[in-house]
Amino acid sequence: LYKRRVTTLRHLKNLKPYDGWSLDVYTNSSGKEMVMLRRRNAPLYTKGGFEVVSYDEHDSKCVIGITSFIGETSKTKFGRGIVLVEKNGDVARNQKEVRVSIKKDGGGGNGDDVGRMARKEKELNESRQAMRRNMDSARDAFRSRQSPASAGGSDAGPSLPDLSDEQTSEMAKLGLMLIGVLTILRILSSVFFTGYVLVLPLGIMYAMSNCPSEESFDAKKELKRVLRGHHLPENHPEKPKDDWLSSTIARVTASVATELATSLGYELSFVNLFGVCNIVTVNVPVANKEFYWIGIFGSWRYLLSRDLPKPE
Repeated sequence: LYKRRVTTLRHLKNLKPYDGWSLDVYTNSSGKEMVMLRRRNAPLYTKGGFEVVSYDEHDSKCVIGITSFIGETSKTKFGRGIVLVEKNGDVARNQKEVRVSIKKDGGGGNGDDVGRMARKEKELNESRQAMRRNMDSARDAFRSRQSPASAGGSDAGPSLPDLSDEQTSEMAKLGLMLIGVLTILRILSSVFFTGYVLVLPLGIMYAMSNCPSEESFDAKKELKRVLRGHHLPENHPEKPKDDWLSSTIARVTASVATELATSLGYELSFVNLFGVCNIVTVNVPVANKEFYWIGIFGSWRYLLSRDLPKPE
């Protein structure tokens, strides 16, 4: 499927190189990988993604989004699809339903693409193993620090000195003050707990009703906002100034950097947390980075980014 996506995208860019073609790969709420074809960052089909977006090089010469497969033989798979791009490169105005046949990959073809996918999977597994080792090391170090303290506590401490009447009265005052503070804290905690119990369900219901959909996430737009420092605080040294020239330069720089980073495509994955919020991951292989956003309360908010392990 990855080879077919690369072939389709290469065909469209060769046919009309200035139309800004891109393929978004994401995982829907059912855990199924879907593909969406975009032209100039606008989806060509607004009712959802496809199982496969394929260039029909043998029959119609069109680019077709396959919605489902209906059968297969030893060499060919048969499916139903929607015509997205005509053979001359124009966007299909009448998105008619057609039946297509796709030859199965026979192990040949673009070996570099397959090798690249295998290397990415290997690097991902290595990074996960390294993370587990680091967590185990940190846990062992924490336990080793605790064990001497627990062992030393078994020794009998020195006896308390005799206190005068004045010192005893001072200790009693401190004890009463401590009891009063603890009582006030207990009252406040009960008040806050009552408010927490009342407010939390309302907050969850509001978040569920305003959780942004997966289709509302525009990866290129959000990347441009991050690259021009929109998420940075006002006193950050890398935050662009408020004047017109600095803002314009930051927008142009972010747009060029985003187009270069996503020129060979990017991968999207969504994780829905009980309908309250969506966590989206954008993998940009050209920039060797992964970006994370959270969709909650009707908008997408940038969380963080991390560098991916470089291939050997």
